[in-house]
Amino acid sequence: MSRPFPSPRLTGICLVVASLLVQIGYLVTPWEGESTTLAYHDSLRDHELQSQIAACFLHFGWTVWAPAAFGIVALLRPRGGWLLGIGGTLAIVGTITLPGLLVTDFYDLALAQSLPPAQAAEISDKASEYPLLPLLQIPAVVGAILGTTLLFFALWRASVVPLWVPLLVLVGTAITFVMPLTLASFAIGGGMAMVGGIFSGVRILKLDAPDVRQTSGPLPAEAVAPAAA
Repeated sequence: MSRPFPSPRLTGICLVVASLLVQIGYLVTPWEGESTTLAYHDSLRDHELQSQIAACFLHFGWTVWAPAAFGIVALLRPRGGWLLGIGGTLAIVGTITLPGLLVTDFYDLALAQSLPPAQAAEISDKASEYPLLPLLQIPAVVGAILGTTLLFFALWRASVVPLWVPLLVLVGTAITFVMPLTLASFAIGGGMAMVGGIFSGVRILKLDAPDVRQTSGPLPAEAVAPAAA
């Protein structure tokens, strides 16, 4: 039987690379001192190249997460249960949508450099008032954040990773997105999620089984202990 695509090897590599790229993007981002559009534009204008580099790292990080999400679904089906079903759906939608939203960083940079601060902020805020914008933002953000977190729990349920991995990712995600958006919160919380992602990617790389959906090769949780003599 042929292996799934992405294969476990490619899935593991993508998960490791995605975890690294996203965290580098967080660390490179020139975080603003307060949560206002004016402060955000100031940080973009004062760090022109750094802002572009951060956007690129985050774009490619979440882009590479997409094949990792597809690969986890292919690896665990149909043994992943509702965690895999919900997490996989959200993660795939989120990771293929979120990267495209990062192009707005370049538009905000152009606004910040080309217009007076108040006018640039007014135009940028105007975009957030359009009623259909949440149709793009909510699935992207919720899918990428919640969906990928649920996938780590699906990996635990299938005994691919120990419980501390999804818990570490969950706590790290909470620190990153519940606390104020600062370099410290993303360095600590994002770092925790990165460790969980890299560990999971390495564990998936070590899985030497072919397509678990089409062969008798079980996941670790399904391995049957030998009968006593």
